[in-house]
Amino acid sequence: MELIEAFVVVMYDRTTTTFDINESRLELFARKQRQYDTIPPTRAALLEHTKRATYQGGHVWGQATYQHLPSPGDWG
Repeated sequence: MELIEAFVVVMYDRTTTTFDINESRLELFARKQRQYDTIPPTRAALLEHTKRATYQGGHVWGQATYQHLPSPGDWG
């Protein structure tokens, strides 16, 4: 997860000296006066997005070649 955090931080600020996503949010918002919608997500939000993308890539697209897919309603 540290590598993903560092990648996301660099996407939002190439000149950063920190690779911690929550510290980067503080630096960009409080010190550099960036707008709220132009700062990276929190660590918790990034973790949930990563889990969702991993599920979609691994499970959903992994079954794309099957003729009869399971119903999405079976997943809650």
